[in-house]
Amino acid sequence: MHQHISNHYLFLKIIVTVVAAPVLFCSSAARAADEEAAKAAAHEAQEAAARVVAAAKAKATQDHLEGWEMGPFVKHPEPVLKPNPESVFDCPIMGKGIRWEEMNTYNPAAVVKDGKVYLFYRADGHNPECGWGRVCRIGLATSEDGIHFTRHPQPVLYPENDEFKKYEWAGGLEDLHIIEGEDGIYYMNYTTHTSKNAPIADTLSIATSRDLVHWKKHGPALLKFNPEKVYNSRSGVVVSRRVGDKLLAAKIDGKYWMFYTHGCTLAWSENLIDWHWVGKSGWPRGAEAGAIALLRDDGILLMAQTGAGPLGGWCLWQQLHDRADLTDKQIPNNGILKEQKDPFLWPEYEWEIKGMTGYTTVSNALVPFKGKWFLYYGAADTYTGVATCPLKN
Repeated sequence: MHQHISNHYLFLKIIVTVVAAPVLFCSSAARAADEEAAKAAAHEAQEAAARVVAAAKAKATQDHLEGWEMGPFVKHPEPVLKPNPESVFDCPIMGKGIRWEEMNTYNPAAVVKDGKVYLFYRADGHNPECGWGRVCRIGLATSEDGIHFTRHPQPVLYPENDEFKKYEWAGGLEDLHIIEGEDGIYYMNYTTHTSKNAPIADTLSIATSRDLVHWKKHGPALLKFNPEKVYNSRSGVVVSRRVGDKLLAAKIDGKYWMFYTHGCTLAWSENLIDWHWVGKSGWPRGAEAGAIALLRDDGILLMAQTGAGPLGGWCLWQQLHDRADLTDKQIPNNGILKEQKDPFLWPEYEWEIKGMTGYTTVSNALVPFKGKWFLYYGAADTYTGVATCPLKN
């Protein structure tokens, strides 16, 4: 009898242990999840506090500009362009109508012509062939006040079944700059990428136009003189000079100059189409060429975007570059005469913080218009915003 009771007790103990084990496991897992959530919340709180401090410092810097910088820039509180799921375009490669700007509309270039702002923006639509799941095309919108835009119904530049398809499909055409030549022709430097379920191969390419609507492609900017540098090149801004509301390509020592890709690498050209790689950086900290490279009496005002720690993945900075550094490799400090210690534009509004890429402001467009500088920028890789400052003669 005693042995029977002992066996029964042992059986019950095993049952209790087996039943309790999942409970103990669940309790342990719940505690671990709670600990991870607490760590994440603490980390988020630390980041938020760091952003507040960094933003206050940047704002204080903008309140006391040294005089060589542009600014301070005042943002328009709402996006000037948003994704449009109703726009349909017959894609020549996909062979069907697609919603070409339903995902994102951002990172534009701009030109002032006939009293209007022509805004050329990167528009994303779905594409399962692309590793990122989207394809970029370049759209056009115009405005008489710089704020309210009317869109062209179709993209003005996009991948086609042409000789440039190998550079442009399946990722498309994106981050661009436009400059007007002395000949009245507009030159677009745009970035293409392949990205067909593979690492992205960026290529800086060139297109030209006289009316800003019809564009002729010329292929990779470095193909003729530096074919080994064609891939992994992007985002080129040509040195310009201001003439009224125009920005014209400026020659220095008989050549056109361009800052492009990360590090603001230098290149030069005689025709704004075929470019020579120089092999030196204008902004060694890895900044990507941005809104303008403006030739002035005191140097070249160069804008670029780069990471700014707590303020976001991409923020905007200004630098004054020695024009002599374009041709002289012995200039101290890489030709940098002055450089901002804090960004002059960074993510603040909800639509600059939340989107495809949060905490992001990227600008490829700064134009003089109606007594102001209009700076157009991509926000959270989803929207287009604008900020302005007085135009000083």
